[in-house]
Amino acid sequence: MSEKFGERTGKKAKRFSGRFWLNIITILLIIIVLVAARRQLYEAWKLLGQVNIWILLLLIPLQFASYYTNSEIFFTYLRARGQLRKTSALEATSMALELNFVNHVFPSGGVSGISYMVWRLGKLGVSAGQATMAQLMRYVVQLGTFALLLAIALMVATLENRTSNWVVMISTGVLTSIVFLVVFGSYLVGSEERMKSFAHWLTRTVNAIIGKLTFKRRNSVLSIEKTEKFFLEFHDDYMILRRDKKLLIKPTIWAVAFNLIDLSLFMISFWALNIPFNVSVLLIAYGAAAAAGFLVLTPGGAGAYEAIMVAVLTAGGMSASAAFAGVVLTRATLIAGSLLTGFMAYQHALKKYGQPKLDEVDFASASK
Repeated sequence: MSEKFGERTGKKAKRFSGRFWLNIITILLIIIVLVAARRQLYEAWKLLGQVNIWILLLLIPLQFASYYTNSEIFFTYLRARGQLRKTSALEATSMALELNFVNHVFPSGGVSGISYMVWRLGKLGVSAGQATMAQLMRYVVQLGTFALLLAIALMVATLENRTSNWVVMISTGVLTSIVFLVVFGSYLVGSEERMKSFAHWLTRTVNAIIGKLTFKRRNSVLSIEKTEKFFLEFHDDYMILRRDKKLLIKPTIWAVAFNLIDLSLFMISFWALNIPFNVSVLLIAYGAAAAAGFLVLTPGGAGAYEAIMVAVLTAGGMSASAAFAGVVLTRATLIAGSLLTGFMAYQHALKKYGQPKLDEVDFASASK
């Protein structure tokens, strides 16, 4: 009798493990996102009475287009490398929705999204090194094309005397940071010896931190051999990209499209509210807010994103109430869309492939 009871209890415990608990955690995080964005959602609801709903509805197809172009930046690179040949546009869009959902719900400055896509692309035969390289290439190309657009916007806004000195200083700082990151990243990845040294340093550091956090119950989370193999594959991918720069042509085109479409989402909301705006100042505000959203570990950058964007728009001559209305309406609509469509796509992936590991990059898959 007790044995049967033990068997039933064991089966019940197994039934409530893995994906079930991940779903519970995900739902709790969604609630946290909604609570964090409650003010924006409430304000957006109040604004609906003065919105041209037909113009606002354009946000729906544009949001899907934004996600799709974002994923195509690294999908086109992987296809050029002989990967994902059989991946349909529908699955690519679904993966884009999953990526955006994970970045919103599992806030970690974009790291969760990278880790998730390494796992997700691994199910389609892409190694961890190639998947990571493709995503970092996406960030570099996005930053590079955005830096060019930001420089143009900054010159136009300065000539038109549409913004204050502190906004010019922040924008210049953002541009300088982008250049530094690209140059330093290229210096690090461009040398096999430097990548080996970095792999050893990373392994020692991560293992030491985990050892302290677990009171030395776990001292070897990362293996030097597997981590080194991962980063050397990463280096090889970079050298291929450096030799064949044509691989960057399509990703760059998609990156420009993504930046422009993402910016147009805010333009649509201001049009729907019949609020005039300056495109150059809006681009600067969008860039400053995006940087804050990436660095701040709140869900979707909630709070910091809106505050910085409103501050820059106000410095550019827009009234605070008008800036707040346009930014909040856009953000609330996009958050709602991200959670709804992304959750469905994410659940479909979990059902098909099982439980992902969002807390670490699977270095072991690099050796496959």
